[in-house]
Amino acid sequence: MATVLVAACLERDFDAATGTCQQVIWIPQPSLIPELSVADAQQIGVSVAYVLAIAFVFRLLRKFLENS
Repeated sequence: MATVLVAACLERDFDAATGTCQQVIWIPQPSLIPELSVADAQQIGVSVAYVLAIAFVFRLLRKFLENS
């Protein structure tokens, strides 16, 4: 995937009085979603599966106790 570059300005290069930048720099576009490695994604998936499994067991226990 190609990296998208966006124009940015360092704080020291920005003139607040005129609203201009003395030296424009190009940086990779920031993302709202952080990049994950495959191992990190698998760890998150396993954690979600454990939480769902525990919730399912508690639901079964609750139904068993209500019917007893």
